[in-house]
Amino acid sequence: MVIYPVAVKLITNSKVEGEILSKSKFLETKAQALDSLDQVDLDRKVNFALGSLPTDKDFVSAFGLLQSLTSESGFSTTAISLGSDASKNINAQSYNLKLAIVGPVTLLPILLSNIENSSRLMRVSSFETTAGGLQAGTISLNIDVLYLSAPTDFGSVDSPLPGLSEKDDEVIAKLAKGDTAASTPTTQLGPRGKENPFE
Repeated sequence: MVIYPVAVKLITNSKVEGEILSKSKFLETKAQALDSLDQVDLDRKVNFALGSLPTDKDFVSAFGLLQSLTSESGFSTTAISLGSDASKNINAQSYNLKLAIVGPVTLLPILLSNIENSSRLMRVSSFETTAGGLQAGTISLNIDVLYLSAPTDFGSVDSPLPGLSEKDDEVIAKLAKGDTAASTPTTQLGPRGKENPFE
């Protein structure tokens, strides 16, 4: 019976051809979607994301930002060093920096707000005034700096192209406003810790 094997081969070839055509259409649609993306807008969003949550510890950038925020808030930095492990209640990769500053204690709420509302994701885990009165003193702060390693698996060629959701766009907008929020002083004291825009 020669007809049966030939028929089976034709059906199999037809099925394979259908799968190839389907995959080809999928890849063509994916390529069109990639071509339609705004490269400038994507670069801007990636820069905001990496500026807020870098893929490595990036100590130099964190040191520079803290020195700048300290100076803008009316304090002088006397020392910055790596502290002990960051707080265990942080659900992310992080490290601790210890900041020693001198200046008016009355401006401390402004500094705390500026640190926690800066473009870089950081939180003040603790602080202590060790000398001086209300007008001047030496202050020690422990600051947890967050980072997140880059993903190693970006999916296969056949995987669907992920897009940004409305919530993702809201997060990007919050990150873009980080510098503006940091430059707006506030004297309100309350629970410390920047709201996590990724929740």
